[in-house]
Order: sequence, then C-alpha cells, then structure tokens
Amino acid sequence: MIEKEGNVLIDLSKEAMAQAFEKFTDRIFALQEIESVTVRDIVITRKDKKLSCRQAFEAGYHDCFSDVDLSVKVRLPKSDLVSKEEYMKRIDRFGISTDAVLGYFFVPANQMYRIIFKNGMRYDFGFEFKYCEKAALELEELPDVKEENANWPMENINRFWFVQIQALGKLYRRDYLIGGHLANMNCNDTLVMQMIMRDFEYGTNHHRYGHSEELEYVRELGKCPFVTDNQTFNRIADHLYAAALAYDRLAKHFYPEYQGRSETFFEIWGGYQEEGLRKFR
Repeated sequence: MIEKEGNVLIDLSKEAMAQAFEKFTDRIFALQEIESVTVRDIVITRKDKKLSCRQAFEAGYHDCFSDVDLSVKVRLPKSDLVSKEEYMKRIDRFGISTDAVLGYFFVPANQMYRIIFKNGMRYDFGFEFKYCEKAALELEELPDVKEENANWPMENINRFWFVQIQALGKLYRRDYLIGGHLANMNCNDTLVMQMIMRDFEYGTNHHRYGHSEELEYVRELGKCPFVTDNQTFNRIADHLYAAALAYDRLAKHFYPEYQGRSETFFEIWGGYQEEGLRKFR
C-alpha cells in the first residue's frame, strides 16, 4: 500500500501485483492435491515456481485493470470420495473468503470463479481435474457458515462487489458503454433490494400504487470524489460511487451483522485512479 495525502491507496503497480500473484500461488501450492497452475500457456509447478511465476505473470499482464486468467490442475482420488463439484465449493481452502475478497461469483459453464481480492488482484480462477489411483484427499470441515437470507442470498452481495470492480476497470479503460451498463445494473440492484424491503413492510408484493419512496442510491449522486475532465466518465463514476454506499446501507436490512465493503472498494478505486492517470497522462 502507499500513502497519498492522508488516504491509504492500494498499490497496483506492476511489481506489487507480480508479488501478490506469487504469494497467491504459494497459497495454492500449499494444497498437496495441486499439481500445477497455468496462466495462458505457462505452466507453473512446485519445482520451478519462482521463475515460471514471473513468466506467467508477464504473459498475462496488460494493466492493473485486468484479471489474471488462472487454472489449477487438481489430483482427485478415483474412489469418488470427493467429487469435483464438492471440491469447487471449497474455495475457502485457497484463501478465498469474506475476510480476503471484496467479491466473487461462480460461472458453472466454465468451472470458474471470478474474484476480486481486497488487495486489488482480480482472477478468473478455473479448475482442471485429474483422477489418480494414489491420490488421497479429505476435505476439512467447512468453517462456520452464517445463515443465509433467502430474500437476498450472500451470492448477490459477492456478485455485486465483483461487478463494481468490473465496471471500474471498463471505466478506466474508457469503455463507457459497458462501464455504464454495469453501473446501471448495480444501481438497479439497489432498487430491487428496496422493492423487497417494501414488500415486507406492507406484507404484500402487489402494489397498485407506490408510496413515493426515495431512491436510496440517488441520495449519494453528485458526491463522487473521483473526477476527471471527461463528463461521461464522471457520470458513470457517480453512479458507481452512489451504488456502493447505497448497497452497504441496504445490505444491513438483510444481514444486520454485514460489514460494509465500500471502504475497500474506494481504496481499490484510489489505486485505479493513480494508475489510470499515469497510463493515460
């Protein structure tokens, strides 16, 4: 991390990201069932990890706004004691937990997670499975899982925060169409949350007339501190900023113990702003 004018920013320099990637591979290889990690066509193994890690990062790096496309090869026992579906659910074993990540979601068709860590590192994290006679694997018990609110599953929350970062990356790459689309999607998420809350307040999901509700995200419009001389950029940024603060407030109605994530989001945003100004200066 770096300090600037009293605010803590995430360090998203290329070297800092390379070091973070190497630490993540250390965590991955701590699991004995992992045979290799692949980024692009670079295969990382335990024997040549230090050298191939750097080569893999270089092969996959574009800028701080992009993700690392990574796949792990896993040895599973032929006995079927652990299915690949069960295995992929246990991403906590890779350090992918609420304490470490801002957001993530699973893409079943690709057997892949899309992840944004709190340090600003993004991954498309996929799996390849190899079945071996001699492989031995026993999954540890799940850590304590908090009760889900069926009206707004935690999956929604984790996805929202990943999409926030995805939109931010598009914004700083000047793809205002997709960036604006994703920002609007997340503002709409806050409206859906408010509609669900209204249903509970009035005991019905049928409302012939509305109740002149204030739109939660609109309360924060016009306050975004991340501004440029481009008004389209500023308009999209304003919606991302407003959605973040509104979502944190609304999520507490579904999970009273919910810890806000907008502060971490803004720290990553600060790193994006720093690198974005340098890139396009």
